[in-house]
Amino acid sequence: MNKKLKYLETALRLWMGYILVTNSTVGIITPLEDLGLPPHIYQIIKGMWDTGFMMYLVKSIELIGGLLLIFNVFIPIAIILLTPIVINIYGIHIFLFNSFITNGLYMLLICLFLIYRYKKVFKPLFIFRPLADDK
Repeated sequence: MNKKLKYLETALRLWMGYILVTNSTVGIITPLEDLGLPPHIYQIIKGMWDTGFMMYLVKSIELIGGLLLIFNVFIPIAIILLTPIVINIYGIHIFLFNSFITNGLYMLLICLFLIYRYKKVFKPLFIFRPLADDK
Protein backbone atom coordinates (compact mmCIF):
# COMPACT_ATOMS: atom_id res chain seq x y z
CA MET A 1 0.00 0.00 0.00
CA ASN A 2 2.84 2.37 0.82
CA LYS A 3 4.29 1.92 -2.68
CA LYS A 4 0.92 2.81 -4.25
CA LEU A 5 0.73 5.97 -2.11
CA LYS A 6 4.23 6.93 -3.23
CA TYR A 7 3.23 6.53 -6.90
CA LEU A 8 0.04 8.51 -6.27
CA GLU A 9 2.02 11.24 -4.51
CA THR A 10 4.49 11.43 -7.40
CA ALA A 11 1.74 11.61 -10.02
CA LEU A 12 -0.24 14.28 -8.15
CA ARG A 13 2.89 16.29 -7.36
CA LEU A 14 3.94 16.27 -11.03
CA TRP A 15 0.43 17.17 -12.23
CA MET A 16 0.15 20.11 -9.85
CA GLY A 17 3.68 21.25 -10.69
CA TYR A 18 2.84 21.12 -14.41
CA ILE A 19 -0.35 23.16 -13.89
CA LEU A 20 1.50 25.79 -11.85
CA VAL A 21 4.47 26.11 -14.20
CA THR A 22 2.33 26.36 -17.34
CA ASN A 23 -0.19 28.78 -15.82
CA SER A 24 2.50 31.02 -14.37
CA THR A 25 4.38 31.28 -17.65
CA VAL A 26 1.19 31.75 -19.68
CA GLY A 27 0.01 34.36 -17.16
CA ILE A 28 3.21 36.35 -17.52
CA ILE A 29 3.64 36.01 -21.30
CA THR A 30 0.05 36.23 -22.57
CA PRO A 31 -1.54 39.69 -22.63
CA LEU A 32 -4.48 39.91 -20.24
CA GLU A 33 -6.84 40.93 -23.05
CA ASP A 34 -6.15 37.65 -24.89
CA LEU A 35 -7.29 35.44 -22.00
CA GLY A 36 -10.99 35.98 -22.72
CA LEU A 37 -11.97 36.76 -19.14
CA PRO A 38 -15.43 38.08 -18.25
CA PRO A 39 -15.39 41.89 -17.70
CA HIS A 40 -15.79 41.78 -13.89
CA ILE A 41 -12.93 39.30 -13.51
CA TYR A 42 -10.79 41.15 -16.06
CA GLN A 43 -11.02 44.33 -13.94
CA ILE A 44 -9.92 42.52 -10.78
CA ILE A 45 -6.98 40.75 -12.43
CA LYS A 46 -5.99 43.94 -14.26
CA GLY A 47 -5.98 45.77 -10.94
CA MET A 48 -3.56 43.21 -9.52
CA TRP A 49 -1.28 43.53 -12.57
CA ASP A 50 -1.47 47.34 -12.36
CA THR A 51 0.04 47.31 -8.87
CA GLY A 52 3.35 46.61 -10.56
CA PHE A 53 4.33 43.77 -8.26
CA MET A 54 1.36 41.70 -7.05
CA MET A 55 0.84 39.35 -9.97
CA TYR A 56 4.56 39.16 -10.75
CA LEU A 57 5.10 37.98 -7.17
CA VAL A 58 2.24 35.48 -7.31
CA LYS A 59 3.29 34.11 -10.71
CA SER A 60 6.93 33.87 -9.55
CA ILE A 61 5.90 31.90 -6.47
CA GLU A 62 3.72 29.66 -8.66
CA LEU A 63 6.64 29.07 -11.03
CA ILE A 64 9.19 28.38 -8.28
CA GLY A 65 6.76 26.20 -6.31
CA GLY A 66 5.78 24.27 -9.42
CA LEU A 67 9.44 23.62 -10.28
CA LEU A 68 10.11 22.46 -6.72
CA LEU A 69 7.21 20.01 -7.02
CA ILE A 70 8.35 18.74 -10.43
CA PHE A 71 11.96 18.22 -9.37
CA ASN A 72 10.95 16.80 -5.97
CA VAL A 73 13.06 19.17 -3.90
CA PHE A 74 12.04 21.14 -0.81
CA ILE A 75 8.47 19.82 -1.03
CA PRO A 76 7.45 21.11 2.45
CA ILE A 77 8.62 24.63 1.52
CA ALA A 78 6.75 24.38 -1.78
CA ILE A 79 3.60 23.35 0.10
CA ILE A 80 3.92 26.26 2.53
CA LEU A 81 4.40 28.72 -0.36
CA LEU A 82 1.68 27.32 -2.60
CA THR A 83 -1.18 26.52 -0.24
CA PRO A 84 -2.30 30.15 0.27
CA ILE A 85 -2.09 30.78 -3.48
CA VAL A 86 -4.07 27.62 -4.25
CA ILE A 87 -6.73 28.60 -1.69
CA ASN A 88 -7.05 31.98 -3.42
CA ILE A 89 -7.20 30.36 -6.86
CA TYR A 90 -10.05 28.16 -5.69
CA GLY A 91 -11.72 31.15 -4.03
CA ILE A 92 -11.62 33.04 -7.34
CA HIS A 93 -13.15 30.04 -9.07
CA ILE A 94 -15.94 29.81 -6.49
CA PHE A 95 -16.81 33.47 -5.98
CA LEU A 96 -16.03 35.02 -9.37
CA PHE A 97 -16.59 32.18 -11.82
CA ASN A 98 -19.37 30.50 -9.76
CA SER A 99 -17.72 27.16 -10.46
CA PHE A 100 -16.99 24.60 -7.74
CA ILE A 101 -15.41 21.66 -9.58
CA THR A 102 -12.29 23.18 -11.14
CA ASN A 103 -8.53 22.75 -11.26
CA GLY A 104 -8.49 24.96 -8.16
CA LEU A 105 -10.39 22.28 -6.22
CA TYR A 106 -8.08 19.55 -7.51
CA MET A 107 -5.00 21.57 -6.57
CA LEU A 108 -6.43 22.24 -3.10
CA LEU A 109 -7.06 18.53 -2.62
CA ILE A 110 -3.51 17.78 -3.78
CA CYS A 111 -2.16 20.34 -1.27
CA LEU A 112 -4.15 18.68 1.52
CA PHE A 113 -2.88 15.26 0.43
CA LEU A 114 0.73 16.50 0.41
CA ILE A 115 0.27 18.12 3.81
CA TYR A 116 -0.97 14.76 5.09
CA ARG A 117 1.97 12.93 3.49
CA TYR A 118 4.47 15.37 5.06
CA LYS A 119 2.67 15.72 8.39
CA LYS A 120 5.80 14.71 10.33
CA VAL A 121 7.64 17.67 8.83
CA PHE A 122 4.85 20.11 9.66
CA LYS A 123 4.12 18.82 13.18
CA PRO A 124 6.88 20.91 14.87
CA LEU A 125 5.38 24.09 13.40
CA PHE A 126 2.33 23.65 15.62
CA ILE A 127 4.14 23.19 18.94
CA PHE A 128 3.52 26.16 21.20
CA ARG A 129 6.68 27.52 22.79
CA PRO A 130 6.38 30.91 24.49
CA LEU A 131 10.10 31.70 24.03
CA ALA A 132 12.72 30.46 21.62
CA ASP A 133 15.59 28.49 23.07
CA ASP A 134 18.60 30.74 23.59
CA LYS A 135 21.24 28.01 23.62
